Amino acid sequence: MTSATAPAEFRQDIKVLGLISTGHLLSHYYYLTLPPLFVFINADLDLSFTELGVMMTLLYGVAGVVQVPVGFLVDRVGARIVLTGGLLIMSVGFGLVGLAPALGQGLMTLGLPFDPTYGIILAFLTMAAAGHSVFHPADYAILNSSINPQRMARAFSIHTFSGHLGSAIAPATILFLAGLTNWKVALMIAGALGVVTMFAMTSQWNSLHDDVLPGKKKSDGKGGETNGGNSQAGIRLLLSRPMLLFFLFFAALTMMSSGVHSFLVVGLVGLEVAPLELAGTALSAYLFASAAGILLGGEISDRTERHDLVAMVAFVITAAVMLSVVWARPGAVVLIAVMILAGLVQGIIRPARDMMVRAASPKGSTGKVFGFVSAGIAAGGAISPTVFGLFMDAGNPAWVFYLMAIFMGIALFSVAMPKPRHQ
Repeated sequence: MTSATAPAEFRQDIKVLGLISTGHLLSHYYYLTLPPLFVFINADLDLSFTELGVMMTLLYGVAGVVQVPVGFLVDRVGARIVLTGGLLIMSVGFGLVGLAPALGQGLMTLGLPFDPTYGIILAFLTMAAAGHSVFHPADYAILNSSINPQRMARAFSIHTFSGHLGSAIAPATILFLAGLTNWKVALMIAGALGVVTMFAMTSQWNSLHDDVLPGKKKSDGKGGETNGGNSQAGIRLLLSRPMLLFFLFFAALTMMSSGVHSFLVVGLVGLEVAPLELAGTALSAYLFASAAGILLGGEISDRTERHDLVAMVAFVITAAVMLSVVWARPGAVVLIAVMILAGLVQGIIRPARDMMVRAASPKGSTGKVFGFVSAGIAAGGAISPTVFGLFMDAGNPAWVFYLMAIFMGIALFSVAMPKPRHQ
């Protein structure tokens, strides 16, 4: 590469990464716009908190199920059209939730004998969740083929970090918008942001590449197809041992992180390791360290090919930290310190995780592979809260931390099993 082309290529990588990461930020942002508005929706529509909870379950459930077929679609028609279409569908779906009460009232004035508003909201959220399902399969397919391989792990880390940033800014911004207007207008404004981003992304299509030529079948040199055209071969790939292990890997990581997010505070208080304020501080320290670890992990993963070792060391450290909470009952300073350590290594895992999946993905199968293993995130997120909650209800807060260590052991097993590398 000449000195003249290097800066141009770097600027191209930055543009691609900026576009893809902005979409990923919005995908996380939208999922955390609804919970802060629950108090307003509850008062306005007289929905129970169980009904509000069903809305979130629907979002995660639909997106998790749809991700796998979307992955096949990405490998068949290309990631650009799937990504921009999904972003539009997701943004419009969330924006239309703000119109649901007006639509419901309109239908009732036409003689409908019941208020259909809740059903309309669920329909729009189903639409939004289907749009949301495109991001992991399409994003990774584009990044994999558009970014210089020497910067790939850092690109993955920034992509992941952007999602965390979207989650972090959602509550404050949506409540600010709701305060200026109301919850319905706030959702419509948020939806409009996604539509604008979609148009910006579409205008830069020529900068977004993937390893699929739409409408053409490319040979992999072994008599197979690399563009996702062979569905049976794709299903065999996803049901192969390496991919099932990656699915388990993603599920175990999510069960661990879900346990931290939802039950670390109550677990620390239940064990009498920390009062509520200190427990909340420990969780915040973990989350900030995790975000920093994602960026650090990108640097580390671009400097080594032993991503499995990076992940395994992180798993051991995290498990040791969680067990130490039960066995050593650390004081305030030590508790914060070990939570920072655990958060840091959990962040470092993320780019290493993505690079391992990339290495095991045959050319032309990036979309379906990332769609499948990312469905493990939905599975882990669906299972984990119930499991942790059962132990807390049984009066066993120590098992919050034992479960976290066990999930790290499962993740360690899934990574330690050998997996092929595809060029």
